Amino acid sequence: MIHKLLQKTKKDKNISLKDLLQLLDEWNTLYNKADQAYWLVNLAERRFIFVSPSCEKICGVPPEAFYRDVEIWKKVIHPEDREKVQKRRSVLWKGNSFEYEYRIIHQRDGTVRWVLDQTFPAFDENGKLAMLSGVVTDITEIKKMREKLLLAEKVYEHVQQAILITDENGLIQFINPAFTEITGYGSEAIGLSLDFLHSGYYNENFYQTIRKTVIEKGQWRGRLRGRRKNGEVYVQQTTITAIHDKEGRPIFYLFIFSENGKTITSLKDDLKLAQEVQKRVLSKPLKTESIDIYGMYVPSEELGGDMYAWYQIDNDRYGIFLMDVMGHGVAASLICMSVRSLLNGVIRKCIYPKEVFHELNKHMRLLYHEDGRMNTYYFTAVYVMVNTKKRFIEYASAGHPPGFLFHKNGLVEELDRGCAPIGLLSYLHVETGKLNYAPGATLVLYSDGVIEEPNSSVRTNIEIFREKLKSFIHLESRSMIAHMNKMFKEEYQFIDDISLVVAKLH
Repeated sequence: MIHKLLQKTKKDKNISLKDLLQLLDEWNTLYNKADQAYWLVNLAERRFIFVSPSCEKICGVPPEAFYRDVEIWKKVIHPEDREKVQKRRSVLWKGNSFEYEYRIIHQRDGTVRWVLDQTFPAFDENGKLAMLSGVVTDITEIKKMREKLLLAEKVYEHVQQAILITDENGLIQFINPAFTEITGYGSEAIGLSLDFLHSGYYNENFYQTIRKTVIEKGQWRGRLRGRRKNGEVYVQQTTITAIHDKEGRPIFYLFIFSENGKTITSLKDDLKLAQEVQKRVLSKPLKTESIDIYGMYVPSEELGGDMYAWYQIDNDRYGIFLMDVMGHGVAASLICMSVRSLLNGVIRKCIYPKEVFHELNKHMRLLYHEDGRMNTYYFTAVYVMVNTKKRFIEYASAGHPPGFLFHKNGLVEELDRGCAPIGLLSYLHVETGKLNYAPGATLVLYSDGVIEEPNSSVRTNIEIFREKLKSFIHLESRSMIAHMNKMFKEEYQFIDDISLVVAKLH
């Protein structure tokens, strides 16, 4: 649009400022998107003479504020990027255009966003710089996509398993470094059929059976003998998956394999590393004059989906969150990490349980249910917003075991209000609860691994656990967690992960 505007002003030398603004406004109405804002500055008068209404959505500042203060955009730019932006903009005074990606801080919700700033100089009849015009585009989602693509590229390059992709005709299109390491073949394999990898151990009927299974069922898994470039035959654990287009036609075939002798060892190493990563993203203990929070995570042998986190929202409010993804394994762990990556922003933006759960449910449905292939994934959770100034908690439980609020006078209240698990339904009807407390109260949240005793009912196990907690409730959070950890190791079989969060409310 800006380029068209400049072309028109060059062709029509007599175009007035009023005409120019009217043209800009018409184009803005016609082309305006929520992620783009257009503007025009008169340098002689040092003021904005046009700002798109969409700027308010991008940066949280209405157009009227720009008309009052020409310097306001500098305040919007992220402090770490201001100096770099100013240096790059110096090209404008030499008659050159400016294009740069940098961060801004949304002035209403406090989120950090990425924008593409394209600024163009406009000159008067004497060749003097008279105006600056430009477009600011919100590219936050594009930046996230770039990061995801970069991550996928790095995973593709560094994963220990060999990855090979063929087209619908069986000709190799892509290989990764692990493929070269295992087979000895490099770029010379591109464009070839798979025959050169065959060991000679199987007849054609065997390969036809595999192809038929992939076509009919979408995937085949099993062990195969392959042949390296040096002629050596080896055994590989192989998964072949058909990749379809929107019409359901196969367009690629994905082969993932590893040497059978290394598979178990490598997998165990990867799982240990993943478990360590899971532990490291858990929130560290938090202690202030008004609240003391401590957590514990005891993983089972499998990679799990338990995670807890807490954040100080402002001087008086804290958000405490505990979740448990359905199932175990890599998928559960990845969902857990996905939620963890956006949880801080969601809690600081939404604050209250109902809004937090709606936002997380939207994320789960969008990310894991859109294509219909991952609609079995969901997670239970409990979220508590603690107001230490007014001494109350507001909470909701999404299909999660009820937390406890132990009062100093001996009363115990359960956190039993809430909704269905996150991601299970397209819309959540969230019922929240609100409980007041006096200094000396203790909040306890836990995962279902604590109450998974097969010989009794869930309700009975909840009551048994509540009674066990009473023995340690007088201790400070750190000591209480230590005693509970000792008890778990002595009495529990660790069928599932165990997570426990204790918050002492002063």
